Amino acid sequence: MLKDYLHKIKLCAACPKMCRFACPVAEVEKKERVTPWGKSLTAFLVLEGKLSYDDPDVVDTFYSCCMCKNCKSYCLVDDVDIPAMIQAGREEIVAAKKEPEEIKQFLVHFKEFNNPFGKDLKTPHPSLSPEGRGGLSDVLYFTGCSTLLDKDIFNSTINLFNKTGQGYSIFSDCCGFPLWASGYAEDARGLMAKVKEAVLSSGAKKIITSCPACAYMLKSIYPAIGFNLSAEIFHISQFIEILAKEGRLQFSRKSDIDTAYHDSCFLGRYLNIYDAPRNILSELAFLKEAAKKKEYSICCGAGLYHFKPKTAKGITDIALENIKQADAKQMITACPTCKRIFSEALADEISVKDLTELI
Repeated sequence: MLKDYLHKIKLCAACPKMCRFACPVAEVEKKERVTPWGKSLTAFLVLEGKLSYDDPDVVDTFYSCCMCKNCKSYCLVDDVDIPAMIQAGREEIVAAKKEPEEIKQFLVHFKEFNNPFGKDLKTPHPSLSPEGRGGLSDVLYFTGCSTLLDKDIFNSTINLFNKTGQGYSIFSDCCGFPLWASGYAEDARGLMAKVKEAVLSSGAKKIITSCPACAYMLKSIYPAIGFNLSAEIFHISQFIEILAKEGRLQFSRKSDIDTAYHDSCFLGRYLNIYDAPRNILSELAFLKEAAKKKEYSICCGAGLYHFKPKTAKGITDIALENIKQADAKQMITACPTCKRIFSEALADEISVKDLTELI
């Protein structure tokens, strides 16, 4: 409930706005109400009964957030968490049936295909057929839906497992993040319950995922709502580093191509995984850092494309300008969603790859 964040909301609403320029949405839209401070003040006024979800601007404010957590990198108060507050507000908006029409349509498409992309993602992958899913193993490759959208990432990861002799089984359903982030908590919980049962039935002791949002959901949100998966959660970059340290993976000859690395929001600010991708990249390419990196990395804008595509495109452009300052010939990220967004925006201007594609 939004009221559970009242203390944090008061702290943020009374702040002199140190983080206002950290919000990519505010940078694009130039509206005070969509700054982190503006969002907290709006939430406070809702709780005080001075604003309500009947006001379209109030609803728009809660949905004008990428959940990127960049504001937190500039916030001096440990207790303030804007994305968590936004999440609580979205759940109340959905409960009141006041969510924007674009969000309602998103739910319709999700329920039809069990993913946010409005199409079948499994048929194109022979490895997901019963005979191609791998044998019983204590390692479960949790593809999530974003990875299925990118054959190169999926195939590179499967090849990595095979190359290192790592047994695996595959789970290819959505983790529930798109529903959860949109405010559809009950729909997300229903999907997550099915995921939990499937994971427990697999007997997996380690879960590997290519998607940072999946890793965050499985590692943090699932146990927070009582869904214990009884397994360690690893992002693929962490697992690659483990394989290398164990001597099971030898990297190929280092490329002399200047390479920029993009820290995705969930891998970085949510999971605090900054070193593993860089350690791997240092063995494979010549790394040139962007101006804003690690906890200050700029969001790719993916969280808004289904609701505010124009704003999202503006955020993508800002992130790309940051990457271009590195003057690199190729861009590497460790997030399927970031790769998709940047690949579409850059076309052939700069090569964009996932970390696994270099192995």
